[in-house]
Amino acid sequence: MAPDGPAKICILCKMKLPPSTTNLAVAFSCLLLFLFSASCKKNTAITSTRVNSTITGDSIVIKNAGITIKTGILPPVTQKTFIPNGDSSVAEFQVIASKLILLRRMDFSAPSLILSSRISSIYDYKIHNDTGVMTYFIDRYLQPGSGADLIMDIFYKNINKINSGSVAQVSLTGISYVTSEDNMEHYISLPRPVKTEPMCLVRNKPGIMFQNPSGAVLENGFREIMQVKLTGDLKWTLVNLPLSISASHDYNGAVSKCKLIVKNKNEILETESDSVYVPSESTGNTVIHFSKAFQHAAGDTETLKIYAPVSGTLVSLISTMNPYKALVWKDALGTKINGQQNDRFFKEITNFSSFYYQE
Repeated sequence: MAPDGPAKICILCKMKLPPSTTNLAVAFSCLLLFLFSASCKKNTAITSTRVNSTITGDSIVIKNAGITIKTGILPPVTQKTFIPNGDSSVAEFQVIASKLILLRRMDFSAPSLILSSRISSIYDYKIHNDTGVMTYFIDRYLQPGSGADLIMDIFYKNINKINSGSVAQVSLTGISYVTSEDNMEHYISLPRPVKTEPMCLVRNKPGIMFQNPSGAVLENGFREIMQVKLTGDLKWTLVNLPLSISASHDYNGAVSKCKLIVKNKNEILETESDSVYVPSESTGNTVIHFSKAFQHAAGDTETLKIYAPVSGTLVSLISTMNPYKALVWKDALGTKINGQQNDRFFKEITNFSSFYYQE
């Protein structure tokens, strides 16, 4: 009888198999042996691995294991935003393998501001941050070229005067995995933690929304060019409001150099706005400084109406809040959130106002 061909070798255990064994049988035998071996702790040694890694941006590549780790951010939390009291954020850790591995464990570090976390695809319960380290046993197989998206819900402590305005983020510091090559569990302490996006914790966020003006005109000829609606379930205080005013192309409208007038209801507010000048087909920026700081009442809606002298027979102005680095406000605890923090973390939708006038 003619031979069936050369003996086949199992890629996991290096064991010779009968020549007549089918490719499906080989694959099934390999998988069963790998699953059984990886699950038996008494036969799985834990070794430390010398890390050979490449760091690029928000990801890290572990060359020894052929693993790439990346972080991202998911809705409902926008990238680099404020987190109000009692809210949480959602982060994503993506692990990609270039060869067959069993991802066993992931260690995360977190500051005391983070109360607990939960990887929803692995656990239905929260892991509390009692020691500054949160460990997850993943036990997930990654096929060559495949990956695992681990979605992490991050829960924060209640905000007080001491920690309001603080920044917190979770960091992946170490992983362990088993390879098909040596059936050994390797633990890697990452040379640089892979971090989630930073979140700034505040007692509450301000609601600032631009809307179109009503077309009102003051006795001095100043026209209402925009409205700014202030909202929020808790009180907060507006200190500095930056504005950007653009005169649209193909129109001859302009805003003469002036200090803007701000009204709430029928009252003119005390402000010390920087002078603004918006030539035709150009943009001007200014900052309205509220002398007494305008306080939003919890649960109410205030509408700030802003006036300026407008010239031209056909005028079109677009206004919005910009630059964010000039925005200053206080949360319900009285903590001042400065321009640098707003420039980095204020990512709320404020819309824009559109003013149109024709003689």
